[in-house]
Amino acid sequence: MKLSNTIPFITLLLMSGCSVPNKQQYEGYFTYGSEVSDFRSCGTNEIFWLNGEHKQMEVIEQAAIEKAIKVGEPYQEIYVLFSGFAENRKPVGFEEETNGLIYMTKLIKSSSQPTESCK
Repeated sequence: MKLSNTIPFITLLLMSGCSVPNKQQYEGYFTYGSEVSDFRSCGTNEIFWLNGEHKQMEVIEQAAIEKAIKVGEPYQEIYVLFSGFAENRKPVGFEEETNGLIYMTKLIKSSSQPTESCK
């Protein structure tokens, strides 16, 4: 393809609905366990299913498991701050029991302790 044809082709792709997801920062609490990967933003009761990059998900999943072992009860929430986007696809299985889907692209911070600024 000639360079002179490249710009119109890219413009056509962008106009035809090929778009980059709208990334934003999310802050709240993550709960992990059997059939659970839930995220709740600070100040809300809405629960979203959290998916994400494998290595970053492993970090927060392991932190949630360690907290559950320490407390002696499953499904302990941990504080998370991350970049991501709302997934635009139909939920499958247990995802259907949530208010929607969020995909984490970059974990910024996590802690087993709650923060005062995030309730």
